[in-house]
Amino acid sequence: MISSLTALFIIFAAVIGSASMVAIFAYFLHRIRQIEAGTGGDAGSHQLSGDVRQMREELVAVQEEMSALTERLDFTEKLLMRGDDSTDRAE
Repeated sequence: MISSLTALFIIFAAVIGSASMVAIFAYFLHRIRQIEAGTGGDAGSHQLSGDVRQMREELVAVQEEMSALTERLDFTEKLLMRGDDSTDRAE
């Protein structure tokens, strides 16, 4: 079975990974707002709209990855809790 220290390490790594994804998400959101706030000429506007579109696509990818990480964390927590229950019964 998984030792308590290993279980804590797995949960810690998942939380750190999730926090990193939130930071990336916040950065992309901030950059999109900066780009949308800036107005320029027609050429600059076209370039900015392309940049905004690209950043939105990247943001969607980050959101999907964050969702997958959350599901993995939930699954891992359930496995660890089930493992702890079986260890307690054996004693």
